[in-house]
Amino acid sequence: MNEKNDMTNGPILRKLTYLAVPVIGAQTLQMLYSLTDMFWLGRLGSEEVAATGAAALYMWLSVAFMLLGSVGASIGVSQAIGSGDTEKAKSFTDTALLISVVCGVAFALVMIVFRSQMTGFFNFSEPNVIKFTESYLAVVAAAIPLTYVSAALGAVFTASGNSRTPFICNAAGTGVNMVLDPIFIFSLDLGVLGAAYATVIGQTTVFLMFIILMKKSKNRPFEVFRFSLKAKLDDIMWTLKKSLPIGAESFLFTFLVMTTSRREAFFGADAVAMSRVGSQIESLTWLVGGAFGSALISFVGQNFGAKKWDRIGATFRIAAVTMVCYGAFVAFVLAVPGKYLFGLFLPDPALIERSVLYMRILAVCQIPMCIEAVASNMFRGLGKTMPPAIINTTCNIIRVPLAYFLSAEALGIGLPGVWIAISVSGCIKGIWSYMWYLVTQHRKLVRYEEKHLTNPCQ
Repeated sequence: MNEKNDMTNGPILRKLTYLAVPVIGAQTLQMLYSLTDMFWLGRLGSEEVAATGAAALYMWLSVAFMLLGSVGASIGVSQAIGSGDTEKAKSFTDTALLISVVCGVAFALVMIVFRSQMTGFFNFSEPNVIKFTESYLAVVAAAIPLTYVSAALGAVFTASGNSRTPFICNAAGTGVNMVLDPIFIFSLDLGVLGAAYATVIGQTTVFLMFIILMKKSKNRPFEVFRFSLKAKLDDIMWTLKKSLPIGAESFLFTFLVMTTSRREAFFGADAVAMSRVGSQIESLTWLVGGAFGSALISFVGQNFGAKKWDRIGATFRIAAVTMVCYGAFVAFVLAVPGKYLFGLFLPDPALIERSVLYMRILAVCQIPMCIEAVASNMFRGLGKTMPPAIINTTCNIIRVPLAYFLSAEALGIGLPGVWIAISVSGCIKGIWSYMWYLVTQHRKLVRYEEKHLTNPCQ
């Protein structure tokens, strides 16, 4: 591991920023797939946006199974590299690839075979929305296995301290998608199917680049690596033990989001379209926070493997301050110029005015969401994946009945009741996560540092 990729030495903020910024960039580029689709399809109408928004929730649901390989690689590979065991890191890489291929193929088949039932979950009353959603799901399913493998390889690169290569690969795929979207949607008159084809081609580009760079890049994780789907049973069990709580948490979260979206569908396709566009703008927090958290897992994992307890404690303090500042920035963006961003994707004056209240409600929970991203991923970097799973699952379950209660006709709040439930559950999640980590892990690290270390971390 070269000096740049070594996260166990050097100034913490500079090293963490060096690792995190490309990951944030890569995740933001992934977000642009959906944003690009919505931008162009919004010119066709709210039905097209509602359809791709509903389909995007199933793509989001697929992330739960993708995490079984990618998060396992993040934790296992980073800790193995931190302890200097390269062969173990390679073994965890093989394990992640095997899990990713199996889960990716299985989920793709489910999307193709059961796309009608998946669409029916939302109870859309508009025939065109149903047709568009089913068509989109059938096409994008082809990219699922490739996306899973790309995510696992990206996690391995990041775990080794190199987050720039995943950024480059995702930038190339996003560029292809952005160029092809208007051509396929308008020039070839393919509409929703055109957006789906562009997405598949973009994801294929990312996959091919990862395969090539894993073997040829000067900054590849391993000097010599052979792709293999063979894995040791012990490594499979260890990986699943660490990643299953995260995967289950992600699956339940997305399913519950889909349940609240079904409630939104009760208020019409416009309500679903508003929610999907709004959530994409809000992803400035949860997507960037998640990306920062992914880098945090690798950073903490390397230091955990190297037994650098002082650096782990200091990392928590630095990361928390950084993300609080970022959360405050996003809250301002949502509350003040948010409606102008909304108008870029749905240029309907009536919907733009309705979005003002939505954005301001969501602004309330942005700082707690950023705090949650730090605390949860500190836990995960230490290999403790159960606490954040418990917290997030509990809060996500609370969200659904709260959404139905607040949006009930008897209260007279209507659709904004769903948005209030989302914001309230996000606030609870952030505060709970931060306090649990502070009271348990952080205090232990501080006591250990005071007892065993003489030189404070720089």
